[in-house]
Amino acid sequence: MKFPLFFLAFVVLSATAQPVVEVSNVRDPELKAYATMVKGLDAFDAARAHAPQAALRFLLRPAGQEESLTGAELKIVGEAVNVPVRLEADGGFTLPRNDAALREGAALVLNKKKNTVRWRPDVRSPGVPADARRLGDLRAQCAVQWAIEQEDLAPPARAALSAGGGPCRAMTMHMGFDAPAPLRAAWLRDGARREQIPVNRHYRRVFNPPLADRSWSDDTLVEFAYAR
Repeated sequence: MKFPLFFLAFVVLSATAQPVVEVSNVRDPELKAYATMVKGLDAFDAARAHAPQAALRFLLRPAGQEESLTGAELKIVGEAVNVPVRLEADGGFTLPRNDAALREGAALVLNKKKNTVRWRPDVRSPGVPADARRLGDLRAQCAVQWAIEQEDLAPPARAALSAGGGPCRAMTMHMGFDAPAPLRAAWLRDGARREQIPVNRHYRRVFNPPLADRSWSDDTLVEFAYAR
């Protein structure tokens, strides 16, 4: 299971080999170390000041048009632990904490072929309009993603991205997030203050909010204007 690479920097992934496993007749399925995923839960707890009313889920998405989540089953699997994780209709799930799974070095396993599904964290506060995102939610979401994704980086890449406070806090790094649909433009709005922010010119669903700029409060909204 792998995040879409949203850090706009050059990184080198570590070449750590993983054992070939088989789950529900799927050889070499998508998997992620449960202990690594829990680091994301810990990061969310540490970032709660940015999004005190928010909930954390993870979203699964097919990696290509020929892929599908039909029949997807997600489990925490260890030597003795075997805990089903409920997948919602939109491909979302909430990851439970399980001390036994940590002790056993369990994995979060999806019964889909490796590299056919992508996933990302999703942090949402109640009351945010459907055509907007709250900046504090995005700050917390970035913290979760970085806590998990850095485990797959070679030490030089991890050190480079951690410089200046890390990719979620460094003014020199610009993070990309997915909008619900292709964008014509995106704006920040904080009270009477309003400013346009970049939209990726190649991937029009991706916008780049100023996470590290503390002059924008956590309650700032990123508002979307969708392409027609």
